[in-house]
Amino acid sequence: MDKYNKLRIEWDCRRGMLELDKIIMPFYQAHFDELTDSQKDIFIRLLASTDLQLFSWFFNRGKSDDFELQNMVEYIQTAQKITTV
Repeated sequence: MDKYNKLRIEWDCRRGMLELDKIIMPFYQAHFDELTDSQKDIFIRLLASTDLQLFSWFFNRGKSDDFELQNMVEYIQTAQKITTV
């Protein structure tokens, strides 16, 4: 049995803001399987954040106080830049 419930994670990737949907879902679909278990756990914790928090972090209006979450945000931002170039 898979440790991660991918249907649940995919559902949690759906956000209330289109801007976040354009960042989080494509990252999940393209990169989740490549993450280490530790990174997957951090990504899942990131999904528990509010849309306002995520918007602030992804659009550089603030940083998470949680070092691991902030690193994941930056990892996702970097991955998105690479795939859009």
